[in-house]
Amino acid sequence: MNLKMKTVSIALLMLFVVSSVTAQKKTNLNIKPNLVLTYSAKDPKGNEVLLPLEIKELNDKKIVLEYSMINGDKKISGEWVISPKGLESGKYFNWQALNPSEVRILPKDQTIFCVSKKFLDEIKSKKTAKYDDKTFELKEIPKGKEIIVDGKEIDAIYIAEKGGDSKYWILNNRDLPFIVNSAGGDGPSFKLTKVSK
Repeated sequence: MNLKMKTVSIALLMLFVVSSVTAQKKTNLNIKPNLVLTYSAKDPKGNEVLLPLEIKELNDKKIVLEYSMINGDKKISGEWVISPKGLESGKYFNWQALNPSEVRILPKDQTIFCVSKKFLDEIKSKKTAKYDDKTFELKEIPKGKEIIVDGKEIDAIYIAEKGGDSKYWILNNRDLPFIVNSAGGDGPSFKLTKVSK
C-alpha cells in the first residue's frame, strides 16, 4: 500500500470514529426543582396544546409536579404528588385528569409522567417488565423517532407494549425516569418539546 492510500485510509478511519462518537452523544436532563418540561399534545379537535409541567419539589419526602395553562383570562393549574415509595416501586400510572386547582396525592403504587425506578432497572436489565398491568419490552428507538429538544437528542430508552399499542420513550435517568414521549394505548399521547429553568 503506497503512502497516499495509507493516508486516505487513515483519514477515512478517523472520520468514521469521529462521526460514530458524535452520533452517540446524547443529552441527559439535569432533573431538579424548578425545571419546566413542556409537552405537546393534541386536543379532541386535533389542535396542539402545550402543557408546561414544573418540578416544584423533589426530595426524600415527595415529588410535586405542577401544571399550569392559560385559558382566556384564567390560569388553570393543579399538582400531582408522587410518594417516594411510588417513585421507587410504583406499578401503575394515574392518568385521570385533574380538576382545576386540585392537588392529587397519588397512592403509593402510582406515578404520573414517569415510571418507577424498579421498573426502569428491570426493563434495562431483563429487557421486559410489567407496568400498569401491561408487559413492556425494551426496543431500539425507531429511526427518525428520537426525541430532539433544542437541537440535542435526549438520552432515552424506548419501550413498547407486548401485543398492544402503548409506546413510551423514557428518560434514561434513575433519579426521575420521566416519560418524554408517548403514543398509543390508554393514556394520553404527548411529546416533550421544551426544557427550561
